[in-house]
Order: sequence, then structure tokens, then C-alpha cells
Amino acid sequence: MFMRVTYDLLLFLLSASLLFGCSKADTLGGKAPDEVVISGTPTWENGIGDLVRSKCASCHVIPFSFYSPHNTPSTLNLSVYDNSSNIRGANILGIWINSGILEKALTGVARKMPLEYATPLTSREIESLKSWSTSGSPKN
Repeated sequence: MFMRVTYDLLLFLLSASLLFGCSKADTLGGKAPDEVVISGTPTWENGIGDLVRSKCASCHVIPFSFYSPHNTPSTLNLSVYDNSSNIRGANILGIWINSGILEKALTGVARKMPLEYATPLTSREIESLKSWSTSGSPKN
């Protein structure tokens, strides 16, 4: 009996962390998501890095956070721009944005990003990401 209660409690806590843990922005209580505002040309060092770390890298990070979905690619780290050895950095993100990952699921990706239970991107954030990706995803 004790083991069953412990298992149920752990399952509940894990489910709650998956539902509410994949973003640092606040969506609870009917509040609009926190917006990362980018002034000037969007580059990784001028706002895009902050946006991706805030809205994406809390799940797409290496080592995985405890609330990263189980099918998160193990070679993707969006907390950094550059690739290192066999780990892909956020510089690959521009290709996926150009392919439409913000609007629909892509081949090999179960769902569009961000996931439906994560903090949504604002329309200005989406436009900044698209502008960044169409300009070649520059670092600076």
C-alpha cells in the first residue's frame, strides 16, 4: 500500500512538472506569457539567445533537465549557439524555423514547437525568430 501511494505521488509530481516546467515564462492565472523583446536586428547575441534560452532551452538542454520530455533529442542543446563535437547547438534552429517547426510538426518531430503545454511564443517573438532564421541565423 505504501509503495502504491509513493508511486502515485511521484507520478503526479512528474506529470505536474512536465505540464508546467518547460518554460520559465509565466502562463498561469490568465496572464500573458512574458515576452522577450528584441530591439534592432535579431542575432543570437542580440536577443535571440535570450529568447531561445527562456522559451526553448529549459527542455532542450544537455544534460537533460528532469522535466525534459522523454523523446527530446539527446544531441540538441539550445542553451548554446555553437555545435560542439556531436552536440548540435542553436545554430541548427534556423533551418527548422525555415522548415516551419513553429507552425506544424516536421518529419521526425512529433509536434510543432513549442509544445502545447509549454509557454507559447508571442507573435513578435515568432517574427523575430523567422527574421533571424531567414538572415542565416547569425551569431552576432
